[in-house]
Amino acid sequence: MNPEGELNLMAGRKVLAITERQFAVLRVLWEHGPMTVRGLMEHLPRGDRQPYTTVLGLLHGIEKAGLVDHEKEGLTHRYRPTVSRQEATASLLSDFLARFFHGSAEQLILGLVDADKLALDELRAIEARVSSVSDRASADGEGAGASARRRRGRKKP
Repeated sequence: MNPEGELNLMAGRKVLAITERQFAVLRVLWEHGPMTVRGLMEHLPRGDRQPYTTVLGLLHGIEKAGLVDHEKEGLTHRYRPTVSRQEATASLLSDFLARFFHGSAEQLILGLVDADKLALDELRAIEARVSSVSDRASADGEGAGASARRRRGRKKP
């Protein structure tokens, strides 16, 4: 991933590339709303031990990438996210699936199962969610998996 958190073009689509520290900043903004640098420092892990200029640099990087913007309030700036948590998560997961699993969510889930990274209750929750999506697709007249293929941009073989 690009250390500056810039949006990159891969295969003709925008991909969110962001560092863990930049994602932590976004997480705080999603949870607490717009904040100043000092406000962020109070909520970031180790934020009170990070220099002001370090947090400001993180914000500048993700602002340059278009993930936050700011409004001037006197001498300070109040930063807010320009992407939702859902949009960022979808972009990161899509990129991860494309790069490591050739776009196959099934291979990702099976890999997690094989590595014993999913508890039985998590598997049941996934199964329930898949079942509800399948039920909705059937009610809409789509075959099972049609909406997932459409989201991934694939046609039925």
